Amino acid sequence: MMAATTPALTLTQLARMAEGDLVVREVPRDPTAREALLRTMVEAAKIDSRAVRAGDLFVPLQGAHADGHEFLADAFAHGAAAALCARASYPRWSGREPGPLVVVEDVTVALQRLARRFRDPWSGLLLGLTGSAGKTTTRELVAAALETAGPTLRTEGNLNNHWGVPLTLLRLRPEHRTAVVEMAMNASGEIAALAAIARPDAAVITGAGSAHLGGRGLGSLEAVAREKASLALAVPPTAPVFAGADSPGLLAALEPLGRRIVTYGLVADAEVRPATLESLGPEGSRFRVEGFPPVHLRLVGRHQVANALAAIAVAREYRLDPEAVARALEAIRPIPGRMEVRRLRGATVLVDCYNANPDSARAALAALAECAARRRIAVLGDMLELGPGAPELHREVGEAVRDAELWAVGAHATDYTAGAAVEARAFADKPAVRAALGEALGPGVVVLLKASRGAALEEVLAELEGAG
Repeated sequence: MMAATTPALTLTQLARMAEGDLVVREVPRDPTAREALLRTMVEAAKIDSRAVRAGDLFVPLQGAHADGHEFLADAFAHGAAAALCARASYPRWSGREPGPLVVVEDVTVALQRLARRFRDPWSGLLLGLTGSAGKTTTRELVAAALETAGPTLRTEGNLNNHWGVPLTLLRLRPEHRTAVVEMAMNASGEIAALAAIARPDAAVITGAGSAHLGGRGLGSLEAVAREKASLALAVPPTAPVFAGADSPGLLAALEPLGRRIVTYGLVADAEVRPATLESLGPEGSRFRVEGFPPVHLRLVGRHQVANALAAIAVAREYRLDPEAVARALEAIRPIPGRMEVRRLRGATVLVDCYNANPDSARAALAALAECAARRRIAVLGDMLELGPGAPELHREVGEAVRDAELWAVGAHATDYTAGAAVEARAFADKPAVRAALGEALGPGVVVLLKASRGAALEEVLAELEGAG
């Protein structure tokens, strides 16, 4: 992997690449000072004026409840070097510009255009990553493996949409040898649009499942699989596409695309699979892949081993040092809210409340079943964005609960319990769940909290932790 280069981004380059007009309220008369102003460097881009630091570009977005243009002055007060500004919003600032503005027709389009052109001269290895489940954890594992060979940029938090991908790309620096850019979607065509901005050199697709069935232009597993697989078309024809072999729908969608597919997973015919695998319950798993030393992965659940196998597949492809990669994977800890292990009143609590769909719910339930315990409780909240089939999908997840009590809460609580073959309770609200858990917690008890982020099921645990 070669060292990468990126252009310096001055105000004039910023305006040219964004196809906007650079407007400055006061242009210095002194030629040297004027030249210094035009050579002001932009270091990164932010969409929250409160997060702006010296040298940042502020990108004012039009949100459902606020217009970022209202915070232009605040962004410059925090040290912004420049800001984009929609042409329709510029008249309110004309003559009183709080700093250098690049006036554009559409801020989002300009941000995407800027990011694509900023990325173009960067010569490192960029991996695009998507999937219905496990994207963020896989991103961290793949980036950790790549970082054993040099500095690696990765998507931060959930900056994986039509704003987040450009913001990530604008963080590329010459010292980065590799980058892992996560891409999310909830409508047909979004992955292709993001890939056109990022121009990935290779792809990692974790799987295609029943997430986003309620999305625009989706509605079936086949449509989701085609959308995820579309990332493969964005990479060069001979470049690797690392695909989760535990997702047959994804493999079926990839087959006719004519790309070089490298499969990884727990199934026997995966190209990269564990030779040995031992579940350690809340302590994670221990596994070994041929050509690599044993790995003690401190992430809970066999599905996390599959995520780690993506990193090993990447490491094998690019001939990274196996020992260094194994140690890097062992150093990874759960991301908050994603199968995070907490201890409370002697009980073990698996917190998986950041996202949920039927596939990730079944994986979390399997992880719960592998935990040694005198009592297991699966607390399930609503899974969102599942479309008209949501009641049936919740019922099917309720059927998947084994060796545990099922406690359900939310709009689909009775759908969960209708499918249960175990002891099941539907709770009226989160305070009722909190009260019941307060009585149930104790040594030997393992609890799973699983729901979509919008259900805010973690509030149950937060209040119990606050109570001590």
